Amino acid sequence: MPKRSTLYVAVLAILMCYGFLKGLSPSQVINLQSLAIVVGGLCLFALIGFPTSRVKETILAVKEAAGRQFDSDAEFRQLLSEILSLSRIYRLKGPASLEKAAEEVNNPFLRFGATLVAEGYDRWSLLAALNRQKGMLEGQRRSQVRLLSTLVRLAPSLGMAGTVVSLMQVMQDLGSSQIGPSMTLALSSTLYGILLANLVFLPMASKIEELSRHEAEQCGVVIEAVMGIHEGLHPLRIAERLNAYELYIEMIRDEIAADSSESKGATSPEPDLLAQAVLLKATKR
Repeated sequence: MPKRSTLYVAVLAILMCYGFLKGLSPSQVINLQSLAIVVGGLCLFALIGFPTSRVKETILAVKEAAGRQFDSDAEFRQLLSEILSLSRIYRLKGPASLEKAAEEVNNPFLRFGATLVAEGYDRWSLLAALNRQKGMLEGQRRSQVRLLSTLVRLAPSLGMAGTVVSLMQVMQDLGSSQIGPSMTLALSSTLYGILLANLVFLPMASKIEELSRHEAEQCGVVIEAVMGIHEGLHPLRIAERLNAYELYIEMIRDEIAADSSESKGATSPEPDLLAQAVLLKATKR
């Protein structure tokens, strides 16, 4: 999350806490028995209703989604840069070099696709494997969202269950001095259930849904690019397919500049003539 967004969230959270806590003492808001009923019930249901591996995957997905910036172009530019680099390596150096270069790719789906190309998969087997892997990833994200959505529905119910238990105590304490703490337990249980559902689990589910949408977009780009690499298309053609023409020209310009700086006073290998022609054409525009 960007620093500015984090600051906005922190300010809004402080304002909300001020609205909740104004006129109340900490002992009136913090109730361990209510927390035990709501939080303990949620953890118990998650472990009983879902596999432990699914719970762990959801926790990791929430951490990943919280640290991602979906509106940033930096990650997408890095993905395009890796795609174009792999396409040039495959075209100029062949499958063995592609397989070696794929090991250093950050995007796991692109790494998977490039490895299949290097292993010699035919077109239809490659496309089927990529779509199958994409479907598995989307299904995993849907399962994680389903778990959190279940907790969203369950948290207020557990809060109401704590309220019912507390009201039973209130009925027993009528006419005594213990009615106050029992009422505090009754109201705090409902409060915890509502807050956990709407301020914790619902935003988590929304974050994972956004992560799933972002990954689906990237997978679509990768499938298009990997099929182009498999067909042996020139990186320029792949760049045009992905609307990354300017990025490709920038990569070529940086590569030629690096080669020229390293070859001062020495004989350098002949660069890709077509890449130079593309660069010259772009410079004249």
